Amino acid sequence: FGTESYIAGETKAAAFGSVDAYLMDNWRVTAGLRWEDFSRGVLPLDLLDYKGDSLNAIIARSNQPDQNYALREDDFYPAAALTYMRDGLFGTDNFQVRLGYGKTVVRPDLREFADIQFIDPELNDRVQGNPNLKFSEIDHIDLRTELFFDNGDNLTMSLFHKDISNPIERVQRPGPQDGRLLSFENALAGEIYGIEFEGLKNIGRGFFVSGNVVLSDSEISFDAAASQTSLQRRLTGHSEYVVNTQLGFDSDNGKHSASLLYNVFGERIFYGGRSPAPDAYESPFNSLDLTYSYFPTDRITVR
Repeated sequence: FGTESYIAGETKAAAFGSVDAYLMDNWRVTAGLRWEDFSRGVLPLDLLDYKGDSLNAIIARSNQPDQNYALREDDFYPAAALTYMRDGLFGTDNFQVRLGYGKTVVRPDLREFADIQFIDPELNDRVQGNPNLKFSEIDHIDLRTELFFDNGDNLTMSLFHKDISNPIERVQRPGPQDGRLLSFENALAGEIYGIEFEGLKNIGRGFFVSGNVVLSDSEISFDAAASQTSLQRRLTGHSEYVVNTQLGFDSDNGKHSASLLYNVFGERIFYGGRSPAPDAYESPFNSLDLTYSYFPTDRITVR
């Protein structure tokens, strides 16, 4: 279209400090603070504008307070964790319970932020960037229990909650007659919460099973004036369940290794539909992989 090119650059200066302290043998306190100074400039190029009209329009608007070609922001992002540790509890070699909090930020990538239009290489759809996107700040809290056993077995259970401001969503926009036009918009707010189980069990003769299961839910909300079909729905790309399992083998002599891997994620929204079109969903995908590795020497691996 002549509008898929841009010149862009970004810089980030950051500093981080942390404190890690053990108290009364069984307690550990960790706290940290990160500061970031982030700058970005994005200049769209119309390769079919040989007269320079589009560039002149950008120059004329560059000094306006609402210009979106350059931005800069700095902020502080704290993190803290309180851990209780105990050896021998519940028959374990080590038992831990950790309560953690962290704040971070998600910034749109350059193609999401640039005022350009390009072709998505997977679906062959047109995609329009949005230079008015806001950054998404995330407050995360989790409660994690870990059990470690003498033979290498382990089991972990985590409860988590994420509170998101201005989540960035893939959405549908009015487009050409011969196809879809996708873009990105900020929702008002969102949250994700759920539970995760993770573990490893040795079953003898070099074999072991491991895996993790995540059960979660999410919700975002759009302004009532938004053109979205669903003003409240799950986050795009979020599955209510994810399963990753492995049957593994490691030989005693260290020369052979094999893994049978199974992965599946639940149905998830691919993009939010523009009213009255429905939201588009991605169906569950089941994956089964078998890998084998042979280590004839310390320098050679055959896989």
